[in-house]
Amino acid sequence: MNITISYTGKDLLNISLDFDEYCVIIHYERAEDMREQAHQIRFPFESNKAIQAVLWLLHRNNGSMDKLQLVKLLFYADHKHLIEYGRPILGGEYFVLTHGPVCSELLDMLDGIQQSGVSNLPLKARGQYDIIATESPDRQLLSESDLNALDEIYREYGHIDKWKLRDMTHEMLSCKKNELQGGEKRHALPYEDFFEDCPDDESKRMLQVILDEQEAWADLV
Repeated sequence: MNITISYTGKDLLNISLDFDEYCVIIHYERAEDMREQAHQIRFPFESNKAIQAVLWLLHRNNGSMDKLQLVKLLFYADHKHLIEYGRPILGGEYFVLTHGPVCSELLDMLDGIQQSGVSNLPLKARGQYDIIATESPDRQLLSESDLNALDEIYREYGHIDKWKLRDMTHEMLSCKKNELQGGEKRHALPYEDFFEDCPDDESKRMLQVILDEQEAWADLV
């Protein structure tokens, strides 16, 4: 016999009891785990493309940029490219932090450069906040649509102060839906919710195409 108990609290969402001949086996899943399972859209972090996208923006900005401004511009670029072409440029996992949305793997990479002071990447830190390019970007590693999205985002947002960019991202519906709660330091920002910011019919169709494709790939593996 099996009994399932559902509870909508923050830490516990589902309990199932399995009765066999000798004992009761209790299974439970935390709400956070079940929310993670519900996120169907996943894209692997493409580190080589991420480095080239960083270099491209840095060279558009005279070779350097504040880290917060950089990660915000790359969020906007990934957001735009996902909505229009069905995939982000960088990929990876996005989270909402105190200073807004960011790709977790990208932030780890940039934090590592700043904390260690040395890097085998074509990037280095200057002071506490700036990231500097040490070589030119390799455009061949970025598609035409990648470059177009980066170019459009830089032209539209590159002149905006980093704190204004942070505040602007916090006002996006995708981020409001996944804002920090209680003592959270970060909250997952699923790719599905990027489409909350573009509720038009074309974006809805693109979202369904992505979901169908990822479901089909999941069935093959």
